[in-house]
Amino acid sequence: MSDFQQSKEKLVVVNIKITRSQRNWLAETASQARENNLEAVPPGERVYPQHLISVAIELLQASNVDWSQVRNIEELRKQLNL
Repeated sequence: MSDFQQSKEKLVVVNIKITRSQRNWLAETASQARENNLEAVPPGERVYPQHLISVAIELLQASNVDWSQVRNIEELRKQLNL
């Protein structure tokens, strides 16, 4: 989904559980992305953990995973070569 399409679509809240290390990685990575800017970035264009998760979903959607063959997380990891 393009940035334009995503910005037009209504955002919804999703309650997910992730490990503490994943949460920390998301926060640190988003912070690093924000710090990469030499000039101020408008609030709507700043990177936050929710944006990283949204992009991860896009990567899953664009992957060549045969979802009809996925029965558990290990099979998904295998198809993604993780």
